[in-house]
Amino acid sequence: MELSEGRSGPQTVANRLERAIQKGEIRPGEAVPSERELAAQWGYSRPIIREGISMLVAKGILTRRHGRGTFLNDISQQVGSSIWADLSRRHPDLQAHLLEFRHMLERRSAELAAERHDARDRQRLQDAEAAVHLAFSARDRQQRMRADLALHHSIADATHNPVYGYLMRSMHKMLHEHMELSLIGHDDDAELLGQVQRQHRLLVQAILARDAEAAGQIAAGHIEFIRVRLNHLGPGTAARQRQKTDRS
Repeated sequence: MELSEGRSGPQTVANRLERAIQKGEIRPGEAVPSERELAAQWGYSRPIIREGISMLVAKGILTRRHGRGTFLNDISQQVGSSIWADLSRRHPDLQAHLLEFRHMLERRSAELAAERHDARDRQRLQDAEAAVHLAFSARDRQQRMRADLALHHSIADATHNPVYGYLMRSMHKMLHEHMELSLIGHDDDAELLGQVQRQHRLLVQAILARDAEAAGQIAAGHIEFIRVRLNHLGPGTAARQRQKTDRS
C-alpha cells in the first residue's frame, strides 16, 4: 500500500491523525496510539507511520518523549511551535533577529519584574537562580539550558503581565535550540560559563532589590554578551540581514 502511494503514505497518516485530534479522539496531554497499533489498524508499515507522526511533531502538534511515547500538545504549544517553525523556514538567519527580539523582551521583563514581583515571585526567583548556579557548576549542558530557561520564565511571570509569560513560553523551543547552539564548544570554558552564571545572579539581585533600571541594564548586557561572546555576531547583524533580505 505504501509503495503504490509513494510519498502520500506518511501524509495520509498525518491527515488521519489530525482528523482524530479534531474529533477529540486524542486530547491534549494524551499519548497517541503506538506505531505498532497504528500500523495494524491502518495497514501501513511502521516506517510510514513513524514518518507521518514526525510530520506532526515538526508542526508542533505532537511531542515525542523518550521512553514514554508521543503526546498531543495543548493548543498554546501547537500555535507557538507552528509560528516559530514558519519563521525558521522563512528566515534561515533567524538567530540574530531572535537575539534582537530577546534584547527588547528580556530587558523590559526584568524592569517590570523588579517593579511588580511579590513574595511568591521572590521565592521562585531565588530558587531559579540557585538552580542555575548548581547547573552551571556541573557539566550537563541540557541541565544548564533547562535551568537557564526556567529562570527567564520566572522573570517573565514576575511581570504579572500574562503576555510576557506567554511569549517567553511560546519561544521555548526556539530558545532551547538557540541556547544549545550558543553553548556548543564552551563546555570546558569555566571563565565564560562563570560570567554567564554571575550575570544571572546579578540580574536576580537587581530584581529583588526593586532596582528596575539596573535590572534592565543587566538583562540587556546579558543578551549582548550572548550575542558577541557566544554567537560571535557583530554590531548591526540583524539590520544587515534585513538589508540583504530587502535587496533579494
